[in-house]
Amino acid sequence: MYKTYHYDNMPRPITKSSPPPPAPAPSPLPKQPAKKQPAPGGSITNNLFNDIRNDDMILLVIIFILLIDDCEDKLLLAALGFIFFSGLG
Repeated sequence: MYKTYHYDNMPRPITKSSPPPPAPAPSPLPKQPAKKQPAPGGSITNNLFNDIRNDDMILLVIIFILLIDDCEDKLLLAALGFIFFSGLG
């Protein structure tokens, strides 16, 4: 079927209205207090356990389960350990 264009049904141009003005910039957030720096005499295990989050706990549980099941894939354990320690820095 062919579409015919007559004077009565010619396509009309789409008129765009001007875009709305940009929203005002949000006010700056108040500055967060800086993290406490550990004491220079603090042990490394104290710092390690303070920085553990949910994803770190999941990685530790996976590594622990693989070690209990006598996982022979040492490369997998090394990769999971690398991911765990790279997230702490």
